[in-house]
Amino acid sequence: MESIKDKALRYRNLSKNETFQELMEVVADRQIDIFLDSSSSTEAIDEARSIVLALKQVEAVIQSVFDEEAVYDKKNP
Repeated sequence: MESIKDKALRYRNLSKNETFQELMEVVADRQIDIFLDSSSSTEAIDEARSIVLALKQVEAVIQSVFDEEAVYDKKNP
């Protein structure tokens, strides 16, 4: 089984990766454009909202791994 330290390192590398950051930003910006476009359909807005929530979940999962690592570090100095 993978240690929390190894997992946190992988997630940290991913979160700092410029391509990953760019991808997250591009996807978020596209959804914002849908929200700001007065001609967007209700369905498009609902889909954009779901995508934004999914991006937030990705960020939350990454943060939870960092939080787990911090707890581990505190318990195992």
